Amino acid sequence: TQAVAEHGAMATTSSIARGAGVAEGTLFTYFENKETLFRELYLHLKESLAATVMPGYPHHAGYRERMEHVFQHYVSWGLANTAGRFAVSRLAATGLIPEQTRMQGMEPFLAVASMMTDGVRERVLVDAPVSFLSSVIEHIADTTIIHVSKHPQSADHYRELGFRILWRAITP
Repeated sequence: TQAVAEHGAMATTSSIARGAGVAEGTLFTYFENKETLFRELYLHLKESLAATVMPGYPHHAGYRERMEHVFQHYVSWGLANTAGRFAVSRLAATGLIPEQTRMQGMEPFLAVASMMTDGVRERVLVDAPVSFLSSVIEHIADTTIIHVSKHPQSADHYRELGFRILWRAITP
């Protein structure tokens, strides 16, 4: 994770193996090739994110409460998994993650995607593709994570401020 976070798709199998504490050849006992390793890492990190975000997701609450749950839990995961956050972002940007793998990584978040689709249809959220809204949410959450990391004594302030800005950005 650390090697991919630092170097993206340019991470060498040597640096990945070194970080994992195994011989380079051992990687290929478990992964057919580097691209398979990247896909599996991507799915592993998405599962880790889902394990933080989805428990306690308030399925029957209002849009704002559900969105705040997702936002705050994503921020918590990002603060605890800096390398994982960067690795997911870098892998997603490479084009090496096939659409089928991306869809598999999104499966645990279907309730969130459905909520956002409904929110757009009901005009609670701005009329934009869910992928665009998700990107806005992710970037505001990442900005929040950066400020909480730099100013931990003001964590509550930045988390609340980040969500307030997010809500204004995605609602008409």
